[in-house]
Amino acid sequence: MAKLSATAQPYELILKNTSQRVDITVFDDQDPPEPVDAESGTLRVLRLNDNVVYQESDFVGSPQRVVNSGTGKYYIEWGDDSATANTPTQTETNTARTYLFHWQFVGVSGSEQINALQTVDVVTAKSMSLLGAFRAQIDKACKEVDTDPSNLCPLGYSDGDLYRYLCGGLSLINAEQPYPTFATLDNYPMLFSQLLFDAGLIVGINAQTLFAIDTDVAQWNDQGNSWVLTHQPMLASFNNALAAQLERRVKSMKLHLVRSGVQHVQASTNYRLQTLISAAPSGSVFRNMFVA
Repeated sequence: MAKLSATAQPYELILKNTSQRVDITVFDDQDPPEPVDAESGTLRVLRLNDNVVYQESDFVGSPQRVVNSGTGKYYIEWGDDSATANTPTQTETNTARTYLFHWQFVGVSGSEQINALQTVDVVTAKSMSLLGAFRAQIDKACKEVDTDPSNLCPLGYSDGDLYRYLCGGLSLINAEQPYPTFATLDNYPMLFSQLLFDAGLIVGINAQTLFAIDTDVAQWNDQGNSWVLTHQPMLASFNNALAAQLERRVKSMKLHLVRSGVQHVQASTNYRLQTLISAAPSGSVFRNMFVA
């Protein structure tokens, strides 16, 4: 049975009030795989509350919004001003939110259906502006991502990766006491932006550490030629040191945002008795000694 496969960025970012292509490529089961058109396809776009905001079926051959731009290549222009949903005002990208794009493809008769999921975040200019500065700190080798199945190179960080790392770092900051917490990156005070970058760096380096566990070569020897590749211990050591610093610095940062009270309440030894007498109806007698 022929089996298709699909390649797409797992995370896509769209700047608020703009349009952008969300694309996907379908491949056959050859070695190496080659792009191939599907016999039929379906796209569902959902919000995180499971509401379907757009659905298109059987777009192969007679596209509505999904365009078959080349052999095996499909895309939809999300936020397209000419689309009915965005006329007369923009509705698809006018609010910072997250969408889930669910693609389904079927190849030749009898082939297995495949499913592909993409998370698409509509983000503000403030959030998007953080990615360049964050990349300058985490990606010093300027590594790139190549999703071509014949030349796969997932060593770098896409904009979607960096955004997710910063969101993960924000959740680490929110997990620390005291209050306050920050719902989104837009709510975070940029006066302490470096702290956010360091928290995001922990999440990103954790991902890189897992990659190093799978790819490091502890010891290789061939006729006297040896080769050792051990990134994981250094990455783990750096991450542990960074996490230890972050725990102290997050608490100090949050104290800047906590105000001291203006009233002081102190419970005396007769606090309970006085409370009871104050709450009792007028004229009440307690053990023939106290009268309310």
